[in-house]
Amino acid sequence: MPGRQNRPNLNGTEVNLLDYTEALIAGFTAIYQLLLKHRDELLSKQGPLDCFAEDEVRIILRGTRTYARLLEESFHPDVLRNGLERDRYFDRLWGGIENSPDLVKIIPAELEDLLQGDIPMFVTHPSSSDIWSSSNKQINDILTQPGLEFVKNHIRQLSNQDLERQLWFISASLTTLFVGVDQKQSHYHLTELETIADYEQLYSAAQVIGERLEALALHSENNVNWLGLTLEKERYWSLLPLGLDLYDGLPGVALFLGYLGAITQESRCSTLAQTTLATMRRQWERRQSSITWIGGFDGWGGMLYTLAHLGVLWDNPALLAEAEAGVDLLLPLIEKDERLDIFSGAGGCISSLLVLYRCTSSERILAVAIKCGDYLIARAQSMKKGIGWVVPGMAKEPLTGFSHGAAGIAWALLELAALTNIERFRTAALDAIAYERSLFCPEEANWLDLRELDTSDAATNNHQHCMTAWCNGAPGIGLARLRCLHHLDDSETRAEIDTALKTTLAEGFGSNHSLCHGDLGNLELLLQASEILGDSQLRSQVNRLAGAILDSISKQGWLCGNPLGVESPGLMTGLAGIGYGLLRLAEPTRVPSVLVLEPPKVNSISTRT
Repeated sequence: MPGRQNRPNLNGTEVNLLDYTEALIAGFTAIYQLLLKHRDELLSKQGPLDCFAEDEVRIILRGTRTYARLLEESFHPDVLRNGLERDRYFDRLWGGIENSPDLVKIIPAELEDLLQGDIPMFVTHPSSSDIWSSSNKQINDILTQPGLEFVKNHIRQLSNQDLERQLWFISASLTTLFVGVDQKQSHYHLTELETIADYEQLYSAAQVIGERLEALALHSENNVNWLGLTLEKERYWSLLPLGLDLYDGLPGVALFLGYLGAITQESRCSTLAQTTLATMRRQWERRQSSITWIGGFDGWGGMLYTLAHLGVLWDNPALLAEAEAGVDLLLPLIEKDERLDIFSGAGGCISSLLVLYRCTSSERILAVAIKCGDYLIARAQSMKKGIGWVVPGMAKEPLTGFSHGAAGIAWALLELAALTNIERFRTAALDAIAYERSLFCPEEANWLDLRELDTSDAATNNHQHCMTAWCNGAPGIGLARLRCLHHLDDSETRAEIDTALKTTLAEGFGSNHSLCHGDLGNLELLLQASEILGDSQLRSQVNRLAGAILDSISKQGWLCGNPLGVESPGLMTGLAGIGYGLLRLAEPTRVPSVLVLEPPKVNSISTRT
């Protein structure tokens, strides 16, 4: 969309709004505090607002462009041959009236103006709920309340807490100007402390995040939601109500609050988790036909994963039954899947279905997972070494990595092979790992990130691009290989795990606190390596890094995984994920790893002692 004259220019150059972030926030804060300071004066009968009570102001009830388009089309020859046809044409004003029944009162005045070749215009006074047409006809009780009273009510609600929320809106809106995940990511100086993080510190920090999510929640009747920053198509940040994806939507928030409530025995957390899940289920019921992706973090798989976990956590068989019924609904979508990966495609669907299968033992669920596996084999592309899968819109070549690449898909296929004893899945997994190994870059001690990112500095610095995160790069690939050890324990796999650990320790900390591409996500590799490899030294390193992360949070606040580190509620880039990561560090035997879509730890949740 081309820019217009409303976009500011200075000396012929377009102004970069982000250069003025501090000034915008300072100016807004100063004016807000000024209004708060003089609130009583503003609300008084003789105050400055009442001076405007009887002024005439225009009120927009329908878009001027709508009127203009309607008027323009009314001069088409087809509706000018007969006056009755033109009258019928203007009956379009009745369209959608069932959603705005009060507009019935203004249609006669609209017709009067349109038949005279004018754009309909209405005016009101700030002290009145009535409006007047262009011919000065009074139309009663159109407004729910006078404009002046609306403004005064808003001024009465001003508070320091609301100021904080408004400043968040500004910061979050500015974040949407960035493109991609790599631009302007938050960075901080992480210093390993002599002291290590203990259970109580981690536990308390997770509780504080639960309280913060409760404070940020937006309630209406029996629903609850949050506004959050969502990354769309790996490129564009949008400020939206949370959706139905596990990654940054309602399922992820419900999952964190559910585990927090179960472990802390705080009924407030559990109640909020249940309300969040109820909101998610209502949205799911309304939007089933529009959900086309089937992956573990975006699509059907993530919702089934959440239902399975909360069904076990709350001992609620109805949730498991609901998830099982959802499997039939996603079945037709498998052959339409273009994404294929763990994040939003068949790879993640396999992982989520296997979790649900372990909770229900339903052979029907396993059969659908097998169908996903066969679909992946059919869509695999032969490479010079091994096979890979192209994710449309992200790259022209098959990718490496956990969330979108070979590592995650190979791990899912190996899990499926182990459960079904079907050799073709194991063969495909080994071929995928062979392809990924061909893209290892010894100079970087990492695997190439082949995504077509505008932010890649490969073109400018003439070196190959690698990322060090769960989603792409060594930490996620290391996690996948660790989880594959049960099925593929050889020297090459263990060497890759060792490389991933060293690269993650060297480069994986000090950016932000998120799970997807932040410190808590990278720390998961060290945590699982310490458990699977039985390495006590690694566990000590985990505790020291956890202490450094807590120290950073106490000094700088929560740094979420978006370009400005702005507070956002979701699981993989926001507060719910930071809380979940801290809770898992405190209780690794009771809180499963969401980063590898781990199943519930049955009978592990009990009253905290």
